[in-house]
Amino acid sequence: MVDTDDKQDDKLIKADFLSALFFLALGGYMVFEGLKMPGAGGFIEIGGEPGRVPVMIGAVLMVLALILLVRSSMQEGWQFWKLADLEEDERIGFMRSAITAIGCSFYAVGIVGASIAGWDVPYYHATALFIFVFIVGFEWQQTAVGFARLRLIVMALLQAIIVTSLVVYLFEQKFYVVLP
Repeated sequence: MVDTDDKQDDKLIKADFLSALFFLALGGYMVFEGLKMPGAGGFIEIGGEPGRVPVMIGAVLMVLALILLVRSSMQEGWQFWKLADLEEDERIGFMRSAITAIGCSFYAVGIVGASIAGWDVPYYHATALFIFVFIVGFEWQQTAVGFARLRLIVMALLQAIIVTSLVVYLFEQKFYVVLP
């Protein structure tokens, strides 16, 4: 019989491995995009290059992710066939995580103002939708059926609209940033 502490350690090692891969990719992307940002010439003050911070943070993130990747690989964190032995609560958690990752990816498209299947995703639509889905998705199971779920949907929609309006106002009117 497998000890519960060993089972928990095994899950944490696998989580470390996946997290290391994610942060390695994120750090590499930050370095790549930071290097494409404008340099010290032109309208930017010397020493105020906007790409410096993303490159430094991305490089540090990559180094730490590599350390975590090596550490989890040495403990065989890359072996995922044992994930089929998940209990029901763990499967639900895994599905929630996958849905969250997909939602965050679509939100990232909205942040940069790109398009999905020909539909231009404005920042405020992506933000409002992300906040709404996040609130409803993570409160749905804890909410009783009927009027309570309707109330959850209405409150989540209201919160999404308020937060999105405040964020857009703050960035466009106070920071003078043109949002996509």
